[in-house]
Amino acid sequence: MIFTENLDHNPQAVTLEKLPDGTAWLYLRKDAHEVRTEAPEGEQGGTSWECTTALCKLGSDYAEETVESITAAADDWWVYAEAWTTADEAAPSLEERVSVLETLFMGGEL
Repeated sequence: MIFTENLDHNPQAVTLEKLPDGTAWLYLRKDAHEVRTEAPEGEQGGTSWECTTALCKLGSDYAEETVESITAAADDWWVYAEAWTTADEAAPSLEERVSVLETLFMGGEL
């Protein structure tokens, strides 16, 4: 999934959150810039950081990956991230999946 993220700090380009089951959450970030927020009259505005973020859960087959190895091949990982997004969008909807199951259980053909 690729989205615009708003943070209270300047983010790292790569964050890898390893999980006990051997999988990991991978955050790729680019185009980070400081954003000033306007406040209502009489109040003080603030600043935050906005960036483009790609998020994916890596399987245990990627357990050897590190922040350093991903950073070294950042452009390749962004291409991979765009493929995650395309795969997510190509997945059948819940309604489509239920319809297929209903057809199968009712004895119909697809």
